[in-house]
Amino acid sequence: MDDPVSGPAAGKRRDTADLSGMPSMQDLDKGHELFTLIQSGDHGGVEKLLAERGHKVEVTPKIGCSSTHYSKFNLANWENENGDSPLIMAAKGDCKMVEIVIKYRGNPNHTNKDRDTPLSIAANRLDKDTIDALLRAGGNLRAAAVKLTSALRYVSEKQLKASKETGFSVRPLTVLLADDAYLKCRDPIKAAFDVCKDIRRIKDVRHEFEIEFDLLLKDADLFTYKFLNNCDKMFEAREILISSTNLLRSAIDARRKRFVSHPFCQQIINERWLGETANTLLFGKTKIAVKYFTSPIMLPLLLLKFLLIDVCRGIPFMESSFSDLMRLLFTPCLCFVTDAINYVGFLAVMISTCLVEFGVGTYEVTTIEYVLYYCVFARIFIEVDQLIQQGRKRYFSRFWNYIDVVVISLLVAAAIYKGFIKHIVDLQESFYQEQEDELEDNTTYYKNLEVLLIHQHRNSMNVNYIYAVAEFILTIRLMSLLEIHKSLGTMLIALKYLVADVIKFGVILLIVIMGTSISIYSMTIALNEWNAELTHIRDEYQWPYSFPKNLPVSIEIPGVFETFTDTIRNILWGTFGLLDVVNLKIKNKQSTTDFINVMMILYVLLSCVLLLNMLIGILSSTFDTVKENCDIEWKFARSQLLKEYSSAQPFLFPFFPILFPFIIWYRAKLTEEQKKKIEKGTILSEESERDKLISAVSDRYLYGNLVRDDNPDSENQSFETKMKFKKQKAVLLQIAARIKSKRK
Repeated sequence: MDDPVSGPAAGKRRDTADLSGMPSMQDLDKGHELFTLIQSGDHGGVEKLLAERGHKVEVTPKIGCSSTHYSKFNLANWENENGDSPLIMAAKGDCKMVEIVIKYRGNPNHTNKDRDTPLSIAANRLDKDTIDALLRAGGNLRAAAVKLTSALRYVSEKQLKASKETGFSVRPLTVLLADDAYLKCRDPIKAAFDVCKDIRRIKDVRHEFEIEFDLLLKDADLFTYKFLNNCDKMFEAREILISSTNLLRSAIDARRKRFVSHPFCQQIINERWLGETANTLLFGKTKIAVKYFTSPIMLPLLLLKFLLIDVCRGIPFMESSFSDLMRLLFTPCLCFVTDAINYVGFLAVMISTCLVEFGVGTYEVTTIEYVLYYCVFARIFIEVDQLIQQGRKRYFSRFWNYIDVVVISLLVAAAIYKGFIKHIVDLQESFYQEQEDELEDNTTYYKNLEVLLIHQHRNSMNVNYIYAVAEFILTIRLMSLLEIHKSLGTMLIALKYLVADVIKFGVILLIVIMGTSISIYSMTIALNEWNAELTHIRDEYQWPYSFPKNLPVSIEIPGVFETFTDTIRNILWGTFGLLDVVNLKIKNKQSTTDFINVMMILYVLLSCVLLLNMLIGILSSTFDTVKENCDIEWKFARSQLLKEYSSAQPFLFPFFPILFPFIIWYRAKLTEEQKKKIEKGTILSEESERDKLISAVSDRYLYGNLVRDDNPDSENQSFETKMKFKKQKAVLLQIAARIKSKRK
């Protein structure tokens, strides 16, 4: 980096600086003098001192300006014992002082020991002019937002107690982010994403400020959408979104549904989803289908061709026919087709395993089970590959991956259990065969054989239970393939939200059922004790005449409440009106019958009248909400499919374990090529062009806002409003001229 200190000031600077890089005593005196002048508000004295000891630079108030390098030897970046810089001290004063220090290359992102920045100090003072000046100079908006919300962060008990005494106000943060503050950052969309990420993290912890934070998040979401609207052509949006920093992927990870549903974003997603299959006619699609189905045979041949012929000819790897075919196979839509075929085949094998009769020797592993275990083995390879490529957090953020893990775990457990059964049964059969000749009575042998068959049947039934559960879950998993269809995908999204509401409702209903069951079953325990006491009285004391008339011989307990499990089950079915009320009557104990009836009435009021109707209202509201935003929800769901299948594997079950080394080798080569591209500096050149493009789009955005706000014909305007409109007109003309020159 070039030395920012140059000219006469540079010569004086080197004369007064120590060779070790430490400042001299004269510099210390000048630093204290500068701080004194800033605190006293002497603008002329500060500018005079900085002109002698600082380095003046031209700071253009251009929206989307690039970052500036600062020198720690510059007097404008001097630090006192608290770590404060002249710009931090100036931010405590007025905007003019800040502009003077910035003019002499004061660092707007300097932090002191308390992690204060000039931006955070200006926001605490609610000084919007100072905030704008610091942002135009390259101030870090995210660092200021983090500092302003630091009172809500759990850092240490000491800081937490201090923050509690000081309190927290959202107003400084609101002032900091007002008037499209992101527009003054170098990368407006990325700045909005970063700030929203920190605000959302705090909002999930501190719910007392949830309404204010939600408003800030909505404003940022609206800004990013409107900013993207100001792109004139598709290539501009593509350059901004996926050039050097992949903002589209960041938006998908941050669940910015409105932003992802923007037409420009959807066009990029559609291009990446289809890849080479886009804009092809029937002949082109047929050609791609032939390449897809013959790829397991062609890939080894093309690899040999590359290693034996292309390498000798000097053909780069990315230009070889092997790389072209692998690039085609890794197209997300083809990976989705591969995944769909794999799941349908897996489900067909699973259904065949459940429906085929195994015969008498059910402990033996059949042919269809061997096929099933091979599919499970291949599925484990696929899931591990997805976990490595996507990362643990992204992998487990998708609900269907949990289903895959459960199905694989069940089938692995079934395979281990069946192998254990076969081993035990083989040992027992060999033992009985050896003992058959030694037994004098064949009856003992057949009794042992009967016990063996009973245990064998019971264990095989346990395996069948596991298969049945796995088949049911895998059939549910097949619904995930319908997300690609707009109508069916929207229904699946609504179903996902409805299931979440039903689970919440089930927790409340379970509490009510448990409370009612315990209270009713306690009466059953008391009646059992009373029956035992009556039996004791009748047997022990042996009444000489007859049993007392005021004591019942016994009390018959209803079968629906005989055990605690029966009580819970029948009360649950009673929620849906499937409980016979006549069976609730207890003979010879009318008071207990009345108590149970009262408890059941209370339960029906809570569960059927209140909770079920509340569930119906919640489900209706959720479905209406999803229906209103069905287009945004489905587009976002499709973007998540793109993110998932961008790192998926492209081979079918029978070939995947065999061709998996090809995938590893191709990914390694692809990573190596990307590193070479970065080393050549192509990314840096693209970034400079991207900065110019962001600056042009920012001008259009600001121009559009000023045009909408300008209303000079209104009669009910104050003097301040009219003056504001005059200033806006002047800025409007400047921006219009700049846009015109850029377009030329």
